[in-house]
Amino acid sequence: MAVGLSFSGGGITGLLASTCVLNSLNTQFDTFSTNDLAFSTTSGGTIGYGIFTNAGPPGTDAMYFPEYDTSMSYDDANTELTGGKDYWFANANSYLEFTASPKPTAKHRDVALTLGANETETAGTSAAMHKAHSRMMGLGSALPSTSGWWRLAIDTCFYLGYGIHDYDITPGTRDWYVNMGLLKQNGCPISLDSDGVYEDASGKLWLAVMDMVPGTIANPQGYAVTDDVSVLDAMSYSSAFWVASIVESSAQYLLLSNTLMSASAKKDGTEKDFYWTDGGFVDTTGVVAHLQQQTSSIVTFYNNNDDLTELSAPWSFLFGVMGGGTDTMNHIEGPTLGQVFADSSLWDDVYTNLTDGSILRATLSNVEIIENSYLGTTAYTLDSLVIISNQYSDEFIDSFTDSQIKSKLDANFPNKFDVALPTLDANVLCMMQDYKVQTYADELKTALGL
Repeated sequence: MAVGLSFSGGGITGLLASTCVLNSLNTQFDTFSTNDLAFSTTSGGTIGYGIFTNAGPPGTDAMYFPEYDTSMSYDDANTELTGGKDYWFANANSYLEFTASPKPTAKHRDVALTLGANETETAGTSAAMHKAHSRMMGLGSALPSTSGWWRLAIDTCFYLGYGIHDYDITPGTRDWYVNMGLLKQNGCPISLDSDGVYEDASGKLWLAVMDMVPGTIANPQGYAVTDDVSVLDAMSYSSAFWVASIVESSAQYLLLSNTLMSASAKKDGTEKDFYWTDGGFVDTTGVVAHLQQQTSSIVTFYNNNDDLTELSAPWSFLFGVMGGGTDTMNHIEGPTLGQVFADSSLWDDVYTNLTDGSILRATLSNVEIIENSYLGTTAYTLDSLVIISNQYSDEFIDSFTDSQIKSKLDANFPNKFDVALPTLDANVLCMMQDYKVQTYADELKTALGL
């Protein structure tokens, strides 16, 4: 495999941004939809890729994406535009709540039990989905419920948001690698150190990568998952952000461990019990799956819902740099286990370019990759790495002639939204992805072999 494209995790921001990048690349490059590319995704990026693959490819004419237009008025930018198509790209805003609920209330638990007992089996019907969705939104935050609630939420999003039944969801025909985490049940609840690092990760928390087209799952530690995992399952496991607040709290684990999604995996005849976790627990960027394949050229869009100046761990740890540490759900294995790039000194320049709003891009050539048995990489030379970030950019925002667009953007724009984006911010976020693709079109064309 020669060329890889990855989409990071990042909650609703990562989800929406990945769909917009894919649309922009399809629009910008005639050969993008047919070129021999491999994709890797984590968490929100996984759901976004799944939505685009099923509802957004050229020829379906189902989803509308606002393209970068400096003359767009505030009124248009603040409207759920459809452009004569069936679905606004950001309909997921209405059906998924990406916020960890650190202290689930009795109300959460009561509705969870009712939802799990009465509606899971009939979730394929529109009435049940509307009912489930209305209950989830009524809680005002992520809903910890019986095991499978998050799968139902994603199913609801696909059907009500984009008209796709669960039985019609497909991985497509192109190579697609999805990051998920496997956490040993006998290691829970877990404790993080003052830097947010899980010191027992080497023996308890592992990366699992699902090759979506054949449906096979690889794990560097050699465990074979014995459960059947569907495309919808994989999307729900990869994006299970809410697991963090449960497994990292003794009280919540005691109360809510039954809501976690279990997995069985076997090695040398011995079977172990695991929980599925968000893939970002081990690799938020999605780039590791490509490195495992010794991909020669990688383009990665980093759209995490965290400002890089406040949380750089998803990238700095890959360079073996601690920086300011991590939080409760991004690369919690730390920089020692998580390093894949041999030259740590490269990080400072990468960070500078990614956090500069006038650049938003870092490029590296002839990068030495180290052998990392924990993440499953072997030593080789990566010819090209292009990282495109999602930091605030005055150059982009000031390019609009209607000054109301800038003045009325939410203070969290573009990378601090834990929950649904306001309509204006969603549309501007999408135009920002198109802006970046247009700005670096020549580099992207070369790096992606288009």
